[in-house]
Amino acid sequence: MKNKRIFCVQSYCNTPEKLDVLYKNLLHLKKYNYPILLHSYLSLPDFIVEIVDYLIIDKDNPIIEKGEKVLWWWKTYKNYRINRSWDDTSWTAINQIKQISNFLSNEDYDYHIFLNYDLIMSPDKFQERLIEENNSFSGSTLSGDLDRTSLLFFILNKADLKFFASNLSLEDYLSKKDGRMAEDYFHDKVMQRGILFEPNIRFSDSIQGFFGNWHEDRVFNGLYDRKIEDFKLFFGKDNILLYESKKDCEVEIIANNINYNINLKKDTPYLLELFNLPNSFIIKYKDVEEEIEYPKDSNNKIEKL
Repeated sequence: MKNKRIFCVQSYCNTPEKLDVLYKNLLHLKKYNYPILLHSYLSLPDFIVEIVDYLIIDKDNPIIEKGEKVLWWWKTYKNYRINRSWDDTSWTAINQIKQISNFLSNEDYDYHIFLNYDLIMSPDKFQERLIEENNSFSGSTLSGDLDRTSLLFFILNKADLKFFASNLSLEDYLSKKDGRMAEDYFHDKVMQRGILFEPNIRFSDSIQGFFGNWHEDRVFNGLYDRKIEDFKLFFGKDNILLYESKKDCEVEIIANNINYNINLKKDTPYLLELFNLPNSFIIKYKDVEEEIEYPKDSNNKIEKL
């Protein structure tokens, strides 16, 4: 008798573009004639709801506030280190896995195929043969880290599904005080359970790029997506760093109604210390005048090494 399988799709689609990707991927999955369970932290339109067989809507999106656990990225340039931290949103992915596992623990499926909504489903990208694997399985993560499990795609048999239903908890996650992300926490559970982990199968090039996609310029450059390319800008609560300048530049910054005229030298960082930076400031360079707002979703910090 053929094994009974179900797709378990994790989603957070807060834009029309993301909804469109989810819709197209669900249509792609339908061709396998396996049931589809969809989990979302947001309400979904009828044209998506009608495609799936099971739907979990949980509006309680469990983002962990700063102070308990944060996501932290940093880089160095010359004698400065720039840091950026966010509230930990990664538990939300673990919570989806836990809720889906609880829901399906008593249902009649042999294999549960977990995948993120924005995996690229085209056969030349997505390794479709994995869908037919007859064992619990996980490959390596989005970042390409060969020793860390992916949350983008994995398969659990019934026994392993029940293990995850009862062994994932927020209290356990918060007890890990070494700053690890959800992938690390999940990987620990995969290893604890003895699930097959194949690092040579990777998903780093098989993602649309909406969820968890890391872009260094977007994280560390306050001028990203703007028209200024001759240098980068990063700012903390009380200072502004101009760095990675490609040539000598004359830059004007207006903060607290004070004009600062800066002669920026090629490949030489410049730190403007203000000690009372407002929620936004203005930068003028050549024919560009932009207002830069301090990001509300993160904390920035500049350190002299």
